[in-house]
Amino acid sequence: MKYVLVVLDGAADRPLKVLENRTPLMAAAGGGDPAGSHFQAMARRGRVGAAQTLPPDWTGDCEAALMGLLGYDPAACFTGRGPLDAAALEVDLDRTDVAFRLQFVSTDGNILRDATAGKFPKAAGRTLLRHIQDTLRIRTMQFFPAGGYRHVLVWRDGPDGLACVPPHEAEGKACREYFPTGDRAERLISVMWDTAEVLQAHPINRQRRDDGLPAADMVWPWSPGLPPRLEGFGFRHGTGGACVAGNPMVQGLARLTGLHVLDVPGATGSLDTDYAMKARATLTALERHHFCLVHIEAPNEASLAGDWEAKVDALVRVEERFFGTLLDRIGKLDDFRILVVADHLTSVEDRKAVADWVPFMLTGNRLPRAGRNILPFDERALDETELRIDRPGELLDLLFEPEPAPQS
Repeated sequence: MKYVLVVLDGAADRPLKVLENRTPLMAAAGGGDPAGSHFQAMARRGRVGAAQTLPPDWTGDCEAALMGLLGYDPAACFTGRGPLDAAALEVDLDRTDVAFRLQFVSTDGNILRDATAGKFPKAAGRTLLRHIQDTLRIRTMQFFPAGGYRHVLVWRDGPDGLACVPPHEAEGKACREYFPTGDRAERLISVMWDTAEVLQAHPINRQRRDDGLPAADMVWPWSPGLPPRLEGFGFRHGTGGACVAGNPMVQGLARLTGLHVLDVPGATGSLDTDYAMKARATLTALERHHFCLVHIEAPNEASLAGDWEAKVDALVRVEERFFGTLLDRIGKLDDFRILVVADHLTSVEDRKAVADWVPFMLTGNRLPRAGRNILPFDERALDETELRIDRPGELLDLLFEPEPAPQS
């Protein structure tokens, strides 16, 4: 049996007037033609339900839902995005080290103009971060380049409990009002200003300004955390597996749980990701492993950008290119089950992730058919389904649930 968990990051949403009070997930089904929808065909072969992927009183980072989807308790295990990004780069952390997600941002010295520095180029981002590391040479802080605008900062024996605001929440506002707070925050803020001075005159930034492009004017550390303690996925669920994802945080979580991370050309973890390539990589992984985690970030990225058209387009491409490619070949490998879930709701209108009920779909070639009353894989199922999972960490049990014994 082959098992696939497909996480559609931030795919759930609220109805939008511009979509005639439909959600992007509703609008995307079959590219507007539900009769030709892969989601519809998958629902006919399985079950559609609703799940809480985070505790009902959750006020923290909604990306912690991914831990719940892998069977871990987010409240006990999620410490921040930083240590997961560090694990993606295979950075060793001691138990008192605090890792941050580090982002290049564009500012005018006062207002945060662009939280991604204009989607800063990968090679240029690595060059600038190495320049910061070589210039500042801070004994207790290390900068680890990843690429583009996202990197990692590790504060050795750092303070646990700093509060940091994600840069996209500060976009268009005064930087100082959203700087870190808490134990030793003034030291971190000082380093941020030091990087601004180092970056100001760098030739890469001068050229971007000459070209009318956003420059990387400062680094913005956020989502700090100590290294999490996680039981291996294989010990927890009885099988190892692989991970297909472009998002560094997801890659890091996979590595920490013992899943093999595939290097997939074209899997950018962004709106321009190659969906068909991700499906082919999943099929390749399933030739060697029984389980594969697939993470698709594009719906969430479109939501945070407030772009409903891009979100619908991303979901259409997921359905047509990813699932079209996957379903065409997976049955040739073995019997299979596929669990598809939106990890959390991300509102296009509010440009913010929300901990709320989300739809999921369990399908496969040996599951009982849904019959005539087929629920759609979208937000309508939240009110209509009787299959409800209200505890984070338990949804994955459905994927690995033993098949019922045949009746004699």
